Amino acid sequence: MTEQVLFSDDAPPFEWSDISRLSEHFGPKGAGLAILPRLWTPRFALLSAELVQAVSKSPEKFLERLGSSLSRVREIAEETGQLYVRSSVIGEAIWERGSFTSVVVPYHADTFVENIVEAVAHVTKSARGRPVAIVLQSYIQPRAGGEFGNVLRISKTRDHWELASEAAGRVSRTRLNSQRDEAWNYRSPLVVKGLSQERLFGSIAAWINNVLIRGMAHRVNCEWVATHNRVYLVQIDEETEDFTGVNPFQLTIQPIHQPAAAGGTYIRVADAASIGRWDKLKVLNELWEEGASRRPMLFYAELSVLPPSGDEDGFTRLVKDFRELIGPDQIIVRTSVRAGAEKLPNLGRTEGMNPLSAAQWCLEQRDLSLEQEEKLEALAFVIHRFMAARAAAWVRADPNSPVVEIHSLWGLPDALQYCPYDIWEVHLPTSIATEYPDYKSNMMVAREDGSWEYVRVKNEVARSLSIGRREALDIAGRTAEISRRLDKPCHVMWFIGCRASDGVDFSVPWYWTEAHEAERNLDRANYQLVRIANRTDLEKFEADDRPKTRLALELMPTDQSLMRDMSFIEAVGAAAMAASVPVFLAGSTLAHAYFALSRAGCVVIARGEKEHSRIRRNTTFGKIVRDKIPDRIARRKETGITQKVPQEFKKAFLTSKLLEEALEVRGADTPEEKRLELADLYEVLRALANTENIGMDEVVKAADEKKEKSGGFDDGLVLMQTAILGRNKRGIPESEKHLTQVLARKTANDTFELPFTFFGFMELDQPRSLTFDAAGVKLHLTLKSDRLEMRASREMEQLELPLDFVVSEDRDE
Repeated sequence: MTEQVLFSDDAPPFEWSDISRLSEHFGPKGAGLAILPRLWTPRFALLSAELVQAVSKSPEKFLERLGSSLSRVREIAEETGQLYVRSSVIGEAIWERGSFTSVVVPYHADTFVENIVEAVAHVTKSARGRPVAIVLQSYIQPRAGGEFGNVLRISKTRDHWELASEAAGRVSRTRLNSQRDEAWNYRSPLVVKGLSQERLFGSIAAWINNVLIRGMAHRVNCEWVATHNRVYLVQIDEETEDFTGVNPFQLTIQPIHQPAAAGGTYIRVADAASIGRWDKLKVLNELWEEGASRRPMLFYAELSVLPPSGDEDGFTRLVKDFRELIGPDQIIVRTSVRAGAEKLPNLGRTEGMNPLSAAQWCLEQRDLSLEQEEKLEALAFVIHRFMAARAAAWVRADPNSPVVEIHSLWGLPDALQYCPYDIWEVHLPTSIATEYPDYKSNMMVAREDGSWEYVRVKNEVARSLSIGRREALDIAGRTAEISRRLDKPCHVMWFIGCRASDGVDFSVPWYWTEAHEAERNLDRANYQLVRIANRTDLEKFEADDRPKTRLALELMPTDQSLMRDMSFIEAVGAAAMAASVPVFLAGSTLAHAYFALSRAGCVVIARGEKEHSRIRRNTTFGKIVRDKIPDRIARRKETGITQKVPQEFKKAFLTSKLLEEALEVRGADTPEEKRLELADLYEVLRALANTENIGMDEVVKAADEKKEKSGGFDDGLVLMQTAILGRNKRGIPESEKHLTQVLARKTANDTFELPFTFFGFMELDQPRSLTFDAAGVKLHLTLKSDRLEMRASREMEQLELPLDFVVSEDRDE
């Protein structure tokens, strides 16, 4: 590719395989336009990054190099009377959309040259030193516009697309499936002839999937504009690897802090008396059974006993208390009222602080309470070190229901109020846990300086489950026990994946509220959405006097301080009620934001709400169980059907049970769990021996003899490869050793070899994929606790991890 200017009138559409080569010179926006059918785009000219670089040195030289092409650019501008000058930054990713400037230049014949030079310079400057190509398009004044795409956040399958239409700050979104749409003829313009919007874009989507990128796993997002009778595509972006998002699995979880002492001059560890006295300490008794291990250590300081602000010695002792009892950083201070007293709104709390700033904050808050004539005896500070956790959850349990519902998300629980989340339904009597994973776009994390940050999750892991089945069963059972202890339906907030000083992971119940019902509201279609991310957005909505029929507020704050600001939620609720519009909420129906909006009388439409439960009333197991299990099923008021199988079938069932119990041993965390799971494994082995009329003493004796002869498995040796060496070879080359795959080996286009080692390394509930190129089929394997789930698909999906041993300011329209 050596051309410095490329005109849409001169070149037929390029192939998708050319897009990388084109992007090197014309950037991703220019390359995307170059591969689209010419009748689907406005007329355009692409100026290469090499040519554009000249404008930063000399406008005259830029015009000189543009040469005779300038008159053709003028024709493009004359066609609609306006020229769209757009940046196309080399290496720009889909995640950077909206980061660079575009300019609409009105066409005036006498000032056209000066205007285009000025616009190109302005657009180039927005690239902040990065190489940038320029797209020059006839500007189409749209009657409507927006985007549509099948990126991973939309769906796991490429045939599912989301179509968004935007006008005057109002956005309408709808989902469509292009699987049965006929691909639009690329030789015909995108003309609206009584065709529904969904089917028109379904046909475009079918062309993209089945013609443009047929046989490839790519996903795309397109931008479009429409006149009264035509639709134009103005941009197409490939969903590329995300280098800037956070991978939640790779975040470091610091161990829980272990204080060196139980109390100081002003700060004391929570004891029985203080737990009964202060509201935010009561949870230690409400959420934890007596004698429970891993119960967090909370401290408190009564406002009435803190030193006066001018007492330097007292202040020094307070700082010393924080340093010696809580730690050098990540100190969290919350304000509590007396147990049973009315909870005051907007009580002060901190993010992570150091001892000096924590002491200063406490005295400032105490003095503020004095100014407001509050009784200091009625207030205390509850203090603890920040409790790092991999994930957080809200869990709903009812003493009268066998089903527990879990909403979980990586990071801090505040994000659960507004961000998409995973749902687990756990049927406690049968330990059946059913997952509903979602695309989790964002999470909230704590930084080393103590501040909290709202960050985007890395795209390729955003659909992974935030908690696993074992964790779901654990917190479901413990929440049900809390609900029974409190004797009422409740929502419990959990920190999941905390780490002890010995390296063991565990989960901590942190806070609870009485359960509220989530009203079922699945009316999600045909709304125009007004996004409310901050108070400015809310003020604009309230000042907008246009009709608000079929309008809804999309509540999605990105400032983490607003996520905990109940006055902001109340203001949004008041505005929604005044305008008689519903509120769309991506966050959990168990969290505070949903409850506050519902309590205010708002109609709340929850994006993540399930249309129906998948907990099965009749469950088929087909596996061998211990002899007394049928009696236990009967005692819990369930009906179970068992059948005694012949001896030859019993061996097969026991063999499969052996594999199941081996996986349970692998997944055990604590020494006690490992002991119990190994006992289960031993019991199955003993039953297998009994079916063969062999005593376990004979088995042990034979095992000892084989160990003496061939050794045991203590050294962990893995046989990677064997070879018969020729006369001139002394060993297998190191390069060949590293290339050996021990989990999966593709022997032909239609054949994979999966040794049993594959299942030893495969994680529960995490799909792995095998691609059969010749058949165009992908097989998705998911290892469950007691079975292997297999799903075949013909469309290419997001690539999974390799199955080998080594896991090594201006808006751009």
